[in-house]
Amino acid sequence: MVHDPRVTKSLARLGGLYRDPSRVDRDASTLLKSSVGAHLTPGIAPLVENDGEVQHCLVLQGTIAMHFRGNTYQLLVDIYLPPGYPSRPPVAYVRLTENMYLKENHMHVGSDGKVYLPYLHEWNLRTHNLVELVVAMSSVFSADPPVFTRPPPP
Repeated sequence: MVHDPRVTKSLARLGGLYRDPSRVDRDASTLLKSSVGAHLTPGIAPLVENDGEVQHCLVLQGTIAMHFRGNTYQLLVDIYLPPGYPSRPPVAYVRLTENMYLKENHMHVGSDGKVYLPYLHEWNLRTHNLVELVVAMSSVFSADPPVFTRPPPP
């Protein structure tokens, strides 16, 4: 497996954040080289935990495909690999662009854009991976899009 040099460089900048940096590198690189992760880019960004703690970690930002009513849309997402990954599941958010809004009371996306999926809830470091996470997100969001657009006000 060839590692993505952008991931390797980001991990080096994060120092000893991850217990198994080679696994993090392999998982992120595999996603970025896959067709479902082709529009994602690695970086470092702060992840705010529920307890208010802020930790800079590896994030994969960009778009994933969503198919709805015969059209393909690119949904803007951030997928964080928190400290403790792969024992801890990734943390994903749907992001908005201009004139985009989150669907209220979406079953799988909170009002802050955080993604809640059974795949994440049942995360197992031995059987789950980032490619399958993105496939699950694309599938769920294709069936029930979490965002919609409104025309700009006149």
